[in-house]
Amino acid sequence: MTKLKNSLLSLCLIFVVETANAQNPVEPDLYSQCVDEIIQKQHLPSINNAVVEVCSEHARSLYEQQIVQLLDQIKTTGNPERYNKIMKSQRLWKQYVDQECQNAGDYIGSPMYGFCPMLEYQHRVEQLQEYIN
Repeated sequence: MTKLKNSLLSLCLIFVVETANAQNPVEPDLYSQCVDEIIQKQHLPSINNAVVEVCSEHARSLYEQQIVQLLDQIKTTGNPERYNKIMKSQRLWKQYVDQECQNAGDYIGSPMYGFCPMLEYQHRVEQLQEYIN
C-alpha cells in the first residue's frame, strides 16, 4: 500500500510540475531536467522519492542563488527604503515558506518537504524579477 501511495504521489508531483511549467514558463525547468538526467543515468524505471528529494534540493539551491542575485540588483537601484521593504517581505516570505512546506510535508508526505520549497523559491524568483522590470 505504501509503494502504491508513493508512486501515486510521485505521479501527482510530476503532473503538478508539468502543469505549473506549462502555465508559467521560467528559464529551463531545473527540476524536470534533473529528474530526466538522474533517471537516464541510473537507468531507473521511473521517478522515486530519492529522485524527488535530490532534484528538489538541487533546483531550490539554484533558485536561492537567483533570489540573492535579484535582491542584490534591487539593492543597487539606490532606493534604500524600497530595498528595506523588500527585505522585510523577504524575511516574512521565508517564515511562510518554512511553515507552509512543513504543513505540506506533514499532510501530503515526505517528498513535499523538498518539493514545496523548490516551488516556492521558483515563484519568488518570478516575483522579484517583476520588481526589477
